[in-house]
Amino acid sequence: MNMPLLRGMLYRAIVVCLLFSEVESRSLEWLTGEHKQAKEGDARLVGGKSPSEGRVEVFHTGSWGTICDDDWGIEEAQVVCRQLGFRGAISAEPGAKFGQGSGKIWLDDLGCKASESSLSSCAFKGWGVTDCSHSEDASVVCDVDPAFNITKRYPLDHSIELTDQLGELFDSGTGCDFTLTFSYSPEDSVEAETVQAQAQANNNKESVCVHRLVLFLYPKFVVINSSFEMEISSNCQPYIREFTRYLYTRTVTVTVSSMQCLHQLASKFGRVVCWEDIDAFVPLLPEDTSFRTQVALFKYAGRSGDGLLRDNVLRYLGWNMEPLVASAQWKSLSEELLKGLLVRTDLVLPDEAWLLAALEAWVLEQGEVVTPEQQAALLGHLRFPMMTPEQLYEVPFTARLYSSHKELFSAGILQGFQFHALNFSVLTGHVEGQSEQFQSRIYTADPWSISFNASNLHIRRYDYYDAYGRRSGRYGYESYDRYSPIKQKRFTTPLPLTYSPRYVPWLAEVFSPDQSCTTKGQQCKHSFRLSPTQRTSVQFSNQLLLACRESYVFSVQEFKNNEAKISNDSMVIPITCPDDLTYQIVVRPQYV
Repeated sequence: MNMPLLRGMLYRAIVVCLLFSEVESRSLEWLTGEHKQAKEGDARLVGGKSPSEGRVEVFHTGSWGTICDDDWGIEEAQVVCRQLGFRGAISAEPGAKFGQGSGKIWLDDLGCKASESSLSSCAFKGWGVTDCSHSEDASVVCDVDPAFNITKRYPLDHSIELTDQLGELFDSGTGCDFTLTFSYSPEDSVEAETVQAQAQANNNKESVCVHRLVLFLYPKFVVINSSFEMEISSNCQPYIREFTRYLYTRTVTVTVSSMQCLHQLASKFGRVVCWEDIDAFVPLLPEDTSFRTQVALFKYAGRSGDGLLRDNVLRYLGWNMEPLVASAQWKSLSEELLKGLLVRTDLVLPDEAWLLAALEAWVLEQGEVVTPEQQAALLGHLRFPMMTPEQLYEVPFTARLYSSHKELFSAGILQGFQFHALNFSVLTGHVEGQSEQFQSRIYTADPWSISFNASNLHIRRYDYYDAYGRRSGRYGYESYDRYSPIKQKRFTTPLPLTYSPRYVPWLAEVFSPDQSCTTKGQQCKHSFRLSPTQRTSVQFSNQLLLACRESYVFSVQEFKNNEAKISNDSMVIPITCPDDLTYQIVVRPQYV
């Protein structure tokens, strides 16, 4: 291929993007995207083909070590799997099934009861007291939610006008004038205590032949010499050639397993993937119902400086607060992630009192790690005016942190009662800077929401009959135009602005836009109308939630002029369960 022509074609095709922040970490652990600051007693799995299996290692006095398989059984496996956020254990594996470790063997003769919160809480000989070798390293296979489809693939194509010949050029390996070398080492090599182990780690390298002209296209990658070496995690080794080919073609297939490695590799080259490319991660968020992936992506977004990825993860977690709080990940969330959620107005949750209970559970789980000042800062994000008078009255008797923060709770309760008792214009005259307290989140508890199941929203067909009572072969539909609702529901919501209870009556209607979606067997894209049947001076920002299998919310839309329409273009996450959709309408008063 003519080199000047190749240069011109490449330069015309590349989109000008913002630059990545360099990732500071030296290695990338699966699902963290960073060299995690391990804490005493932490556990991890190494050497497995998936994140749910591997050799078990624990962190003690600044280094990782393995566990001897003497007395290693399902009880111990259950403890480590739950410690790592999985549902439980499938099997306990002896004999270094996932490879031998190096360095210390920290634990031996473990005696767990399966109820401990961590392996270091179980009975054992003592740290480093063992008569085992690394051929006896213990391993485990953890139980993953069946809904977690780690192999699901999503194509990412930003090739624009790039020719397929560039991919062929990379595959051919001809004409190369530059070498990229990726050095990858097992996680334990970072803390390797023997010269031999370190020497073995240094041999784990892979070189890829590339063309200098291609690398010139990435502004933060400066080609000075004839080669360049970068260090990555051993978990990213399988994606090296796939990523390098992406430099040529701008196309790649993303999976739950590969997405963070591809993102981290891209950051080494400066702005290889545009910020908009991160949308490829969004469809993958629901794939992990344990929330391990989402929590880890949030951490990784912080390390890589990717604000859009951080916001996407926060939005998804905020839409799915109930399953998140019920998951094993909730009590181990970082304080930064928790703050990011508490400040959001688009949290989907039963009510504010439920959020108080969830927050207290998190605080109490942290123990002394979270100071009283940090606790108060988190509790300060609660919106007491959004609680009912009955809930406010119960707070001193039911809140587990009340005795430790009486002044904060008393001020919040007082503000809540004032909100319900006073004219809102009077109240807001003395609460400048506290408008957040009077903003409703998306509360789904009765009576603020109603639901429709998509399976019950089909348009029913009827047959035409001739004069003799025989079917004519023609048929029609009970309702097929956009002016005739398929389904209607009536309900009322309170208006807690005065001592006297007031209610707003609502009519919720579901429409099908046209007949073709039924006659052609296509998925109907319904539209919704929500209207108060009596005049009210209060404004509303009502919401329509789309949930899959009643397990996770994948899109939230606002009613505009009392209408919300569903279309493929409006989907935040592509519909993956068209036969099991739930539409939930939420009434949301606006007090600000």
